[in-house]
Amino acid sequence: MSKASPHYLLNGLAGWRAGSLSSAMFAEGGTALTLEPLPGSARPLMDVAGSLGGFQSAIVVAVDSQERVYVLDGKTCTVRRFDRCTGLFATLPCLGGVGAAPRQFTSPHGMSISCRGDLYIADSGNRRIQVFALDGLALRAIRGPLLVLQTPEGISVEAAAPSAAAPVAGGCCVASLVYPPQTWEPWDIAISARGWSYVTDYANGLIHVFDAAGCWRRALTGAGASQPQLTKPTRLAIDREGRIYVLQEGQSYVAVLDEHGDYLGQITAPAALQARFCPVAVAVDINGNLCLSDCVTRQVYFYQSNGDGGWCGYRCNGCVDGFAASLVFDLSGNPILADGAKSVCQLALEASYPLQGQYLSDALDSKTYRCTWHRVVLRALVPSGCALQVATFTAESAKTIEEILSLPESRWARGQSDADPDSCDWDCLIQSPPGRYLWLRITLIGEGVATPCVEQIKIYYPRASSLQYLPAVYREDPVSADFLDRFLSIFDTMRGQTSALINCMARYFDPKAAPANHRNQGGSDFLAWLASWLGLSLESNWPVEKRRELVRQAHRLFALRGTPEGLKLQIEIFAGVKPRILEAFRLRRWLLVNGATLGDCSTVFGDGVMKRLEVGVNSTIGDFQLIDYGDPALDLFNAYAYQFQVVVPRWPGATAADEVRLQEIIDMAKPAHTIGTLRWAEARMRVGLQAFIGVDTVIGKYPVGVIEGEGQLGYDTVLGTPSSGSARPPIRVGQTSRVGGGAMLN
Repeated sequence: MSKASPHYLLNGLAGWRAGSLSSAMFAEGGTALTLEPLPGSARPLMDVAGSLGGFQSAIVVAVDSQERVYVLDGKTCTVRRFDRCTGLFATLPCLGGVGAAPRQFTSPHGMSISCRGDLYIADSGNRRIQVFALDGLALRAIRGPLLVLQTPEGISVEAAAPSAAAPVAGGCCVASLVYPPQTWEPWDIAISARGWSYVTDYANGLIHVFDAAGCWRRALTGAGASQPQLTKPTRLAIDREGRIYVLQEGQSYVAVLDEHGDYLGQITAPAALQARFCPVAVAVDINGNLCLSDCVTRQVYFYQSNGDGGWCGYRCNGCVDGFAASLVFDLSGNPILADGAKSVCQLALEASYPLQGQYLSDALDSKTYRCTWHRVVLRALVPSGCALQVATFTAESAKTIEEILSLPESRWARGQSDADPDSCDWDCLIQSPPGRYLWLRITLIGEGVATPCVEQIKIYYPRASSLQYLPAVYREDPVSADFLDRFLSIFDTMRGQTSALINCMARYFDPKAAPANHRNQGGSDFLAWLASWLGLSLESNWPVEKRRELVRQAHRLFALRGTPEGLKLQIEIFAGVKPRILEAFRLRRWLLVNGATLGDCSTVFGDGVMKRLEVGVNSTIGDFQLIDYGDPALDLFNAYAYQFQVVVPRWPGATAADEVRLQEIIDMAKPAHTIGTLRWAEARMRVGLQAFIGVDTVIGKYPVGVIEGEGQLGYDTVLGTPSSGSARPPIRVGQTSRVGGGAMLN
């Protein structure tokens, strides 16, 4: 077998090594190179009455899980909610107003909504965070004021005790509060996926971290290698990986921290932006793309990850007049902007693309003097009307990306264009002269409504042509030798593909590496063919990871085929939860002579157990069934024969489609003569229908108290009189006492 040729691999897993992007981006979590979607127009959220909501100072915007938009008016200290269905702005009742009392605010700056439906407001003037339940607007908690203590041993907090200052002569008669030095000043708040809250402390240059229960855990300084501690942090955002993006007052960059607070790097101004850059708002969408608002150029900029931990490929939305004081993404990935004045707009990302975009790689080093680079192989999907163009440039010395961008077009060696919508893997020969370094430029061409999608790039080097095995006379003339070298490379490539297939044959028999189609892609793949060898049938709408695991466990499933253990294993592999199987014959509790004890789980049966048609007994339409098999004397056994139920705990995110797939698995794995049904296990107890201790039933202690806004009457709350541990228990049974609860028998 021939040895695999050296090559560079560029994809979402190995990294794209992007030097520059122009009207292109890395989509689908960085796994594909596509044209960048064009922004649509900024559409204001307008009240049906014709107003923009009546805001005086819309400084913060947030979105809940029902796509409702919440806007904090910094001047009136009120919160208004926009309902998309009715097109109305409504002021949240019993919440807001200027003051220091609970539910009131003074100079609020930040607002966020958690996944559990809690509204967090950074009440900066009162040095506290107020938490409200969106359902009922109950005040859940007040965090602060907190006094920050910074010592060589670390950072800690304790409750701050403000003092009252005397009223100023000629001013308001109400005394103001004076807070001790180093009292925190919460400015903005962000909630992570696990419910932890992160609060920027404007006064102390910190980010305070609270767990899901509201307990203070630690404070982050943001300091790192060649990076000082945060200074006057304002806005922040958190992506799905837990990375924290922090803005600081007067700073021209975004500080990036990991989930533990360690400094990762900076996101600076776009390369083409000459004016001073001062971001004032930041947001991140579910794909990790960043959105920044600049108060100098008064524009909104978008950043995408380059797949190697850096950021590039910004775009400026020229449709927005003015900058955004607050940014947030809705569940569809559309940015919503509050301008800090009287309007809130939604920027619609329409499904349109530019006609052309470019990807330019970093320098690829062969570490060989005058290396003859071989070919470029693209794995891409090219819709009809779209195309991909490949160009290369080689040199013996390394060059900066600015030097490469300034090269004239004549210095680039153009390859062929891929415009075949049926092709997946496509390659072309590199025609640049020999050189140690190579730069790859891919031009993505679209027609406005679709985009090419590049999933993987391979650059092979050096060129190992069959010309070296021919007599020297074929290499005497440089022009003829170059033509013959390129001509023979066609057959060398075909031979290399065959050799590579033989070298990689083992991966086709590995369930974790066998080629498989994407979910809902359709068609047959090698993984499904491999599964057919083992008697498995895979559905194309199942996730690829689940299909691979089923094939990997095929030997165990085959040994347990037709048994409850085999069905449990197959469901557990697919669903990730452990099911329970209840065989119906275990429900037979008939009272048989010399076989049961009266009262010991026994039931007296009669002729109507199967409700056969019998004149005078079961003769009413709808109350009988026609049965033409068996002996009525054996009905007590036939009632539960060859039947079973599969009880599966409903996992978060389970849908009706999952229920259909589970039933398909039951039908495939069960013995042919049996009847299997699926039943979801909900988190409740229904005696006689569904009650499995540890599966859908929890036995807990009697509630002893309730916190306002955190309990539901009749669910986890009991109304009663308070009891004292030191008082003698009353013994008036039936009125205020319960044996074992409020009364003791001695």
